Amino acid sequence: MTELILFGTFLFLAVFNAGNMATLQIQHYGIYPFVGRETFKEYMQANNKSARIPSILPAMLLLLVNIIMLFTRPQFISETEVIFFLALNIVALISTFTWQRKLQGQMAITGYDESKINLLLSTNWIRTIVFLLQAIIAVSITMQALKP
Repeated sequence: MTELILFGTFLFLAVFNAGNMATLQIQHYGIYPFVGRETFKEYMQANNKSARIPSILPAMLLLLVNIIMLFTRPQFISETEVIFFLALNIVALISTFTWQRKLQGQMAITGYDESKINLLLSTNWIRTIVFLLQAIIAVSITMQALKP
């Protein structure tokens, strides 16, 4: 039962993070040029602060649940799949600290920078694809497990 709750939590977080990241990529980051150069620094400061609960926490919880599943998992998910999920989470984490967090932090200090925005938009596809792939696989595993 504990393993099912753990996987259910993982499934929820995988789907949540996929939707959240797709929204950030397609809608949120795309409006940065329209915020205005004169208020962009303050906007980024507020954006970075407000991201803690809806974006950072779920991603960290997904990683934590993934690590726990290395030690306890339902029988319908293989150890290889859990390790693959962990690899995807590590790719997202590396991308976050290599580009997205760094760029957003810099723009919160320096303000609007078109080249940084373009780099943010292009490199964030890594996280978007990773979270979408993870959600698709988790849903697929669930559908297979529920087959009669």
